[in-house]
Amino acid sequence: MRFRGEHPARRGVQARDVLRRFALVVRVLVSTAGKDAFARAMPLYMGMGLVAAVVFGGNGMHPSQLTGIAGESPLFRVALWGAWLLVGTPAARALLRAPATFFLRALPVPRRELLSAHALLLAVAELPWVALWAVGAGALAGCAAGAAALAARCMLLARPRGARELSALALLAGAIALGAPASVLLACAAPALAVGLRAAVARAPEIPAGRERSMIPSAAPALVALALAYLAALVRGHRAVLVRGLALAAIGALAAAAWARNSGRFGGGPLTAASLVALAPVALCAGAGLSGPVLREERRLAWLLDACGAAAGLRAGAVIAAVAAPLVALALGHGAVVGALTGAAPSVTLRLVGGAGLAGLLLAAIALGCVRWSVRQDGRDSSRVLLSVLAAIVASIAAAWTLGDLALAAFAPVAALLAGPAGARWLSPGRGRGAAAGEGRAP
Repeated sequence: MRFRGEHPARRGVQARDVLRRFALVVRVLVSTAGKDAFARAMPLYMGMGLVAAVVFGGNGMHPSQLTGIAGESPLFRVALWGAWLLVGTPAARALLRAPATFFLRALPVPRRELLSAHALLLAVAELPWVALWAVGAGALAGCAAGAAALAARCMLLARPRGARELSALALLAGAIALGAPASVLLACAAPALAVGLRAAVARAPEIPAGRERSMIPSAAPALVALALAYLAALVRGHRAVLVRGLALAAIGALAAAAWARNSGRFGGGPLTAASLVALAPVALCAGAGLSGPVLREERRLAWLLDACGAAAGLRAGAVIAAVAAPLVALALGHGAVVGALTGAAPSVTLRLVGGAGLAGLLLAAIALGCVRWSVRQDGRDSSRVLLSVLAAIVASIAAAWTLGDLALAAFAPVAALLAGPAGARWLSPGRGRGAAAGEGRAP
């Protein structure tokens, strides 16, 4: 006797095998690439959480007001989407391109299961974005925003090639830029997600190689050369930190502009205070992320600086310049974006840009001091960094909210104390004995 189809017990066994295999792939991805992805995403999500607590907490705005502004203003909508894509890209790249996971591609695992496991973990990073749109515009809008963000991120990581991928990306980008309804956006995101996810996973092992050019002029002064050396180490080995800083700055600018537009406060004083309140947690989180790699480079080059007889002022100046330069650039962009999105007068925009640039410099010095004090290489550095930066964020937000522009005068002495040569000596792990034997002595 012949039976049509398979026996139900047989189908059940196959389903259990598929689930077991899928769970194993997910477990491997979490235990390998997931740790690095979490480490990259944690500072960003912490900064976003602090900004969200300021913007949406208490008497702040509701998520529906933010999504409403994004629906009405094409410039604000594109900036908001761009900031979110910048936020999660480093973590997604770490998840896809971890060498420890490449062996999964050689195992007899069906492609759909491997793609589904990657999609599941990548979708976890989109949950805050989904929550924002779900609360602000409804469940369908949240699903559409999450699918579109995941598709766009996969497309960016895959570096589209060919007419099919470019067409899918163009369709998705057009739907986002034009503010398409949730159902249309979801329909445009589906083909882009299918094509982009497959391409991103398949091309992950293709790590581009290129020649790095020297960033240090041969005739540069000692302070400039040492600061550029630290910046070169940041650019070449820690691009994700710079991208996270850019994403946090964009989120802070959008939050300040959204609050101003929602409350109708476009005057110089209230707008500047709102800009500083939004910039403070962003600048301190980004500054802490930049300070760690720079201080590691400083410790690695300590023997060379000792041999050259580098003075304490030179060392401290080069470190603060390397941390502050990218942060000041981001802060200037923050002020300019807030002025442009709120339609502020030229004089108010100039005040915003100038105040943000000075705040970026001072907050970079404060963040550097917090990290320098926290790093003692005893296994508890991360907790100390988190607590010290959180304390600095709370104090800076309170000062900016109550004092406005005058908060910069309060930041200045703290920054000078923490980032100067004396602060570098007393906050270092040596605690006053000096990090190096020749510190502070000229040749």
